[in-house]
Amino acid sequence: MRIPEVSNVSCTPEQYVTELQRQSVQADALVTGLSAEVLNWQPDGGKSWSVAQCLDHLAIMNRIYMKALHAAVESNRDQLEPRKSPMQPSGWLTRLLVSYEEPPPKIKLPAPKKIAPPSQITTAVLGEFAAVQNQLADFVHEWGGADLGDLRLRDPLFPLHLTVDTELLIMSAHNRRHLWQAENVKKNAGFPSV
Repeated sequence: MRIPEVSNVSCTPEQYVTELQRQSVQADALVTGLSAEVLNWQPDGGKSWSVAQCLDHLAIMNRIYMKALHAAVESNRDQLEPRKSPMQPSGWLTRLLVSYEEPPPKIKLPAPKKIAPPSQITTAVLGEFAAVQNQLADFVHEWGGADLGDLRLRDPLFPLHLTVDTELLIMSAHNRRHLWQAENVKKNAGFPSV
């Protein structure tokens, strides 16, 4: 089943969860039938990430962000108002941040060591990515009806204070970026035949 891709510059919580489902289907298609050796093959003589490293990076990062998102809503539970507007970045600068995460990459930045994947990863990486995607969907199901566009948190990796909605949109765009990267690894002329 192909779920249509949505632009997450502005979306409802339901559209956001649909996009998470589409990403999970894409990730599953990326790894189906590939051995651990093939999943770990790196283009550019090992200078670029493998399919497995792309998925592992997303699982690592999204787990860190999930903790921060849960902490933000739990510590402000009594102050949350019902949602009045769709999920959207909180201003022009955060719209720019989201757009920079969208594929293809406009700028290439090295991943902080805290979220950089190891060189060899097991085939369990798909399950780890899928589990975090499910946790993210559960979070949006539970809290999507609340106005998370006003709730700010300190970003767990960068010196920024962003809204929960903005963080969620960045996470989704970041997923699309690295799933796109993984797709391109498989299109590389040197990619091992299965």
